[in-house]
Amino acid sequence: MTGISTIMKPFSPFGLMAMDLVFPNLCLSCDEPILRSKQSLCESCLGKLQSLSSKPSIEHLTVKDGVDEAFVGWAFSDELRAPIHSLKYQDRALLGKELGKMLGNKSSKISWIDYLIPVPLHAVKERDRGYNQADWIAKGLGEKWNIPVKRNMISRIKQTETQTALNQIERRENMNSAFHVHKDVSGASIGIVDDVLTTGSTISSMAVELKKAGAQKIIALTVATPLEKKHD
Repeated sequence: MTGISTIMKPFSPFGLMAMDLVFPNLCLSCDEPILRSKQSLCESCLGKLQSLSSKPSIEHLTVKDGVDEAFVGWAFSDELRAPIHSLKYQDRALLGKELGKMLGNKSSKISWIDYLIPVPLHAVKERDRGYNQADWIAKGLGEKWNIPVKRNMISRIKQTETQTALNQIERRENMNSAFHVHKDVSGASIGIVDDVLTTGSTISSMAVELKKAGAQKIIALTVATPLEKKHD
């Protein structure tokens, strides 16, 4: 028994080396092994991320209605494309929590936020995907900043088409009347959490409805944004 128990010690150096060899953790961006780490990106790829300002700024939003500030972690580069794609389309929900914690580590807590609201998916889309990726990002960010996450304050009542191929005007029209506030948000300062900020039309549509319902201040909180945006 002694020999077996020694070999099977999960946290011994030998056990860790064996796990690295048998079940290597591969970087989602470059496929290189990441030894003894729960990270999804290797140190090399993390070092390639183009960091944006650690202070809130509205400059990344093209559609700004209802939004007071925005905090975005990084440029939407090739290194982030794979993890975010895996999060949304390959059943890797926990990646959202990891990305949320990364975002939380990037800046100190924004003290005036009362709680976080993840951008909701339409019920049909969430059922098909099995989860909402923004929920998981919000969980990780909320843990780092010690801010509560409230996911049932607002729902998406309009099954919108994918925004990817739409221009700015089409995005705004697509998101018109897409959300409904269910809970009391009077006087609240709210952080709206999502994965990628493109023009800001989705978060802006939410912010407008939350402001109508009495919210005081809204900040967009996203992992990444493309630096080249569609303004047409």
